[in-house]
Amino acid sequence: MIKYYLLTAAMCVAPFLFAQTEVVSSQERAGFSNGVIYNLPKTVLGVEVEAVKTIKLAGPYYRYSERYLGTKDVITENSTTWSVKSVKIVLKSKPDPNNSFMVKLDPASGASYITLTPNGTLFGVNIPFNQNKMNASPAPQNDTNPNLSFSGAVLNEEALQANSVAKMAELSAKQIYRIRDSRLNLITGDNDKLPDGDALALMLSNLDKSEKELTALFVGKTVSVSSTITFDVTPEKQMKNEVLFRLSTLGGVVSKDDLSGQPYYINVLDISDKNIQVREKSGPSGLYYRIPGVADVSVIDPTGNVLINKKINLGQFGTVQALSASIFNKNTVKIQFDPLTGALISIEK
Repeated sequence: MIKYYLLTAAMCVAPFLFAQTEVVSSQERAGFSNGVIYNLPKTVLGVEVEAVKTIKLAGPYYRYSERYLGTKDVITENSTTWSVKSVKIVLKSKPDPNNSFMVKLDPASGASYITLTPNGTLFGVNIPFNQNKMNASPAPQNDTNPNLSFSGAVLNEEALQANSVAKMAELSAKQIYRIRDSRLNLITGDNDKLPDGDALALMLSNLDKSEKELTALFVGKTVSVSSTITFDVTPEKQMKNEVLFRLSTLGGVVSKDDLSGQPYYINVLDISDKNIQVREKSGPSGLYYRIPGVADVSVIDPTGNVLINKKINLGQFGTVQALSASIFNKNTVKIQFDPLTGALISIEK
């Protein structure tokens, strides 16, 4: 639920009141009876790992591939391997309990209309919350039902009635050659009557499909299945070569505590400009916000290959600053903050 706080009482006499915007840290002192609590956000790294499971299946006639099809490039035993296809980082946020503040709502103050995100972090003043600002990328669809069987539907009656695997392989190979001859006749126009347009395209497509299914009985088949898992990381300090997850031969992407897999590492290095001067506030403090820091974030595979490297603004790597209370002397002031880092985005008076 989106949270809005609008003080309506005594608005008719607001022109005669002097703005009294007060903000206190809820960690340091008691708040106000008519106050609103908000938190600054901690930036969360949502590391999305797309892994591919590759399944290789030996065909039932693989021993006869060289004899009947003249090829040695076949799968001779079943196997399963995993690999990481891609890594993506999506920013999220969660409330920082150590940076919680309370605003005293005053009818004469521009801070009388406070907008919070659904998790209670500050979004803006006199500006509506936009859910799209917080939406992450849609969850990828994982293929959980791959076809791992060999089709016998394309075998002719003679092959199905054969009394040995060797004979079935021989008859299946002859069927492959007949399909190739039929396709060649259609392409070269050697048939007396040829279909045209969509009918010809459909016949060629069916012949290709049948040949592929029959050939798989000899050379085998390879099936790839993609799956995606997300690891949420909230850096409190720099991270150097910390295990993010592991890749297991049997289980794919597993947690960092599962020693059955090879480790993938994450680095989060603070590269913030240490020369940035925090402005000294004059007079009472208004709303507190963050000046985020900058981190160099990378994910590395077991061989040292860098899968992703990005410079990312992290709220908790920065400093906390306060707007001057005088900014809120006008009810028309509009202020927007970044819900992911707590940074000040804009002020409109």
